[in-house]
Amino acid sequence: MVLGVSPSYPRSTQGRRCRPRRLTAAAISLLCLLGGGARAQDEAREPHRGHHPHYGGYAVKASHLAKFPAFVAWPEAAFETPASPFRLCVGGQDPFGPTIDSLTRDGRVGDREITVSRLPLVSKTAHCHVLFVSASRTQTPREMLAAVAGRPVLTIADEGLEAPGAMIQFVTIEGRVRFEIRADVAQTEGLAVSSKLLSLSAPRGGGGR
Repeated sequence: MVLGVSPSYPRSTQGRRCRPRRLTAAAISLLCLLGGGARAQDEAREPHRGHHPHYGGYAVKASHLAKFPAFVAWPEAAFETPASPFRLCVGGQDPFGPTIDSLTRDGRVGDREITVSRLPLVSKTAHCHVLFVSASRTQTPREMLAAVAGRPVLTIADEGLEAPGAMIQFVTIEGRVRFEIRADVAQTEGLAVSSKLLSLSAPRGGGGR
């Protein structure tokens, strides 16, 4: 298996301060976002209005996208060579703008550098390890998911989309960006999601504003 990072989570994240002990940078950042992300939520309401009609919270979602791979294991066969990059794809409209590039520029998954690709049309020839399914005028979420079905691609759908086949889907609960994880779907495609990330999943069907 090819692993990202194997972080340890603290038992409590009460309040807005994260007090990491023996944590990796990825785990620290994810916990700070989930346990004390009020300021990030406020800052995320304004950027990239021109990129997407529902721009609120996309800075937070971009941060999650950059950190999810550290908590997922891909099979060796998902990579062409030991030097192949880790490919993060944005399918459909791009709601992130340069934010996602900035967050992943110096990041790595294991020993692999991260590259970001925009795919207005997701085809069966798309080479992705993560696919963010966004709104699109040319493809439905189901069509995007079908294009990468049968391959070890971590699929992450934006909130409000009809994408029951996505492995992770963003939701908004009490004004905060959260995510639901469908570990059974990921396992079917050969991916293993860390129990630490699973413990942060919102209850299925718990989305709402």
